[in-house]
Amino acid sequence: MKAVDFYKLPRAIQDRFVGSVMSGFPPAPILAVKGGTPTKLVWLGVSAACFVALIVAARLGYGALDSGLSLHSVKALPLYLALVFGFAFGLVQAFARVVRERALPYTSGVYLFPACLIDARDDQFRVYETRDLASVDVQGAAIRVAFAGGVQFLFPLSKPEAGAEIVAEVQAARDRAMHAQATEDPKELVAVDPLHNPRFSSPVGPRDAYELRRAPWGKLGPVVAAGVAVVVGPTLWMLRNSGSDKTMYARATQVNDSESYRLYLAHGEAFKGEVGDVLLPRAELRDAEKVGTVEALLAYKKSHPESKIPSEVAASVRKAMLEELEKAKQPGTIAALSEFAKSFPEHGVEPELAAAIHAVYARELDAYKKKAPKKDAGAPAFIERLFAYAEKHGPKVEVRFKRKAATTMERADQFILKTPTFMGVVTYPSRFFDDKHSTVREAALGRTLAAQFDAGLAAELFEVTVGPLVTDAELPEPKAPTLFVTHVAEWSGHNYTSNRPRGSYIGVQFNFEAAFVIPGEPKPYKFKAEIFKHAATHVLNNPDEPMLAPGQAEEKVYATMADDAFEQFGKRLLANFFAPQK
Repeated sequence: MKAVDFYKLPRAIQDRFVGSVMSGFPPAPILAVKGGTPTKLVWLGVSAACFVALIVAARLGYGALDSGLSLHSVKALPLYLALVFGFAFGLVQAFARVVRERALPYTSGVYLFPACLIDARDDQFRVYETRDLASVDVQGAAIRVAFAGGVQFLFPLSKPEAGAEIVAEVQAARDRAMHAQATEDPKELVAVDPLHNPRFSSPVGPRDAYELRRAPWGKLGPVVAAGVAVVVGPTLWMLRNSGSDKTMYARATQVNDSESYRLYLAHGEAFKGEVGDVLLPRAELRDAEKVGTVEALLAYKKSHPESKIPSEVAASVRKAMLEELEKAKQPGTIAALSEFAKSFPEHGVEPELAAAIHAVYARELDAYKKKAPKKDAGAPAFIERLFAYAEKHGPKVEVRFKRKAATTMERADQFILKTPTFMGVVTYPSRFFDDKHSTVREAALGRTLAAQFDAGLAAELFEVTVGPLVTDAELPEPKAPTLFVTHVAEWSGHNYTSNRPRGSYIGVQFNFEAAFVIPGEPKPYKFKAEIFKHAATHVLNNPDEPMLAPGQAEEKVYATMADDAFEQFGKRLLANFFAPQK
């Protein structure tokens, strides 16, 4: 085999070959198969392979929330450049081959002449001399022409039945060519070989050889492909990342859960602001809501101090707080509501909490009104104001005592001194109504009043305690609702004697004044009681008890009188506020 460049042949030989294959001028080809080389197909294959690889590369991780390849980094850009270059270069080369083939003055193909077989599928001929033929035979519907070295060509037959005849013709033509070559007959050589240079050529024909026609860009195919790669590669890379980013965002918003948004933030880019500031916090808020506890929402709020959805967070927390408040309302106690307020100091439902607290006070007040006595309208009205004050300021209520100085006890002492049954200074009446004795009686009455008001109003809503003794001349301005009880024991002017044991006693007038004062209110509730007690000498008449000594007898008599008076006053006062127990 020898290689021949068609465009470097003399014009005369070029014309002889073109005339032979195009017009059938002698020597006409014995066999021919038309068609170009597969080179352009190879280049198209390269382009196709690069195109497929580009698609595969672009699809890697495309739109996948959980893939690190969802957005291709700059490190992937050389791959895009290389694949686009390969795609473009393959197309450029294939197009260049097409242009080159179409520029040929003959139809490209493989032609068998008596002297040689010319592979003229492009302008670079491959010439095989027929004297090197190894075999010519029929294979199916084609003639197989094989040369030494294993090169063979197939020529399809339009009439398969003529195969043997053509084989014989080929062999005869080969023999003729070998004879011409052996004899070096110029005339015969021209008749068997289209590439044989004749001695004479037409004096009027063109003498310049055919010119090779290349693609417009000449030898700049790689430069063109590189330019396309530089422009298209980064563009595809950016468009691919943009599309993948949008797909990730669409998938995340479709699933609409925290995990999807976190994956987007890990691998996405374009919508990070919206996802990070709004969509993910909103999804996490829904997660906290699903937990169903206020603590979960408060923890969420604490972990998002600069939330871009503050109104949604506030609404969710408020809703949960209201639900929690409803639970706190179920026991119907201030303690449960207070525990709610203590547990959630920033609950934000002050009006609703206040309404719930008011409902408890209103319920208890209504219950009090239903059983309150009717004889003194001022007492229930005062209690209603007391409830209102306690609701705003707290449960504390005090009972405080004030002692008035007696004006008649000294005269009573002097009177007893002059009686025939006077038994010594230890029997002076004033000794049994001093501060020491008053303290004991006040403590007992105070406990009674406090216990009754606690139980009769609402033990949870009021904390009634006995406060310190009032020592001022006037009642002080109270800091909490206070029941002031002012009392004094005076000689009634009566006197009594006893023979067992011998002694003299007086009757006592116990004067009580109650003033129930609410801070800031000008009109307190007032109640007065004047209770006369004659000498309780009957307590000395028990024959089964030993006779008491002077002083002891008076202690027992006057204690009985005072205790009874204090108890009677307490019952009268409480009867105005509470109906008697049945």
